[in-house]
Amino acid sequence: MDRPSYLTWLVEEENVIFNNGEPIKCYRLDYSNDEKVLDDWAVHIRRHYISDDELIDNCECLDITPEEYLRELVIPQRDEPFGGTARSNVISEILFSDLMEFVYGFEVPRYRQNIMSGKTVSEHGTDVIAYKFYNNDKTPDKRDLLVTVEVKAGLGGHSTDVIEKAVVDANKDDYRLAQSLDYMRRKLKMLNKLNEADDVLRFEKKTEADYHIDHYAAGMSSLEEIPKTYIEGREVKIIPEIDGEELRLKGAASVYYVHGRRLMELAHNLYSRCVK
Repeated sequence: MDRPSYLTWLVEEENVIFNNGEPIKCYRLDYSNDEKVLDDWAVHIRRHYISDDELIDNCECLDITPEEYLRELVIPQRDEPFGGTARSNVISEILFSDLMEFVYGFEVPRYRQNIMSGKTVSEHGTDVIAYKFYNNDKTPDKRDLLVTVEVKAGLGGHSTDVIEKAVVDANKDDYRLAQSLDYMRRKLKMLNKLNEADDVLRFEKKTEADYHIDHYAAGMSSLEEIPKTYIEGREVKIIPEIDGEELRLKGAASVYYVHGRRLMELAHNLYSRCVK
């Protein structure tokens, strides 16, 4: 996928820590009412559900407009049961997928929202899987890196407890990674993304060619500002509500947090545009 223009609104914040001094990778989503960027973001979201070619083909088969098809059969609507939750979860997963790919340089297959059994169905398994090959020709190397990202969203509220929930579930990813990888590979093959399916197959064969795994945790909510304070003359921002001593990921993996004003309102705005 092309780099979405909304990523210019994702501003990294420095000196953000938990109350025990541990750092967290934090971004503020500082968006505006730029119609062009919002429309571009909406199309980016829609293409996770259905490609341009598939949309055209399905509309021709059913003899309906793209807007009718998307509203009725693909895109979760605000007034549907669990529609708001589905929008919140998916937009957050896509945002962290974009962050991993376009900011941190991972390869991130996009497959979870395509050909779902229902508009508001939540796919099981790991939320985001990303990887980096050490060698340019993608021959297996023990320095290859696979990361899982457990994403928790609470766009309708200001709480940071989404971070804690993400950490708890991220620590479980060892147990479901094999199934998630196999499901990803099979679905990528079904979508005719054969090169990506081959990439994933490499990571299913860990016993044949070892590699490194990190489990990341990521939360997103509508906290507008993170409280500032001074420690030994240095300005820092401390994540509220969270006890850093009790928040532990296995290994040296990272914790991410994205926040901003009225993000649920933003999500509804974007999804209302996902009809083309």
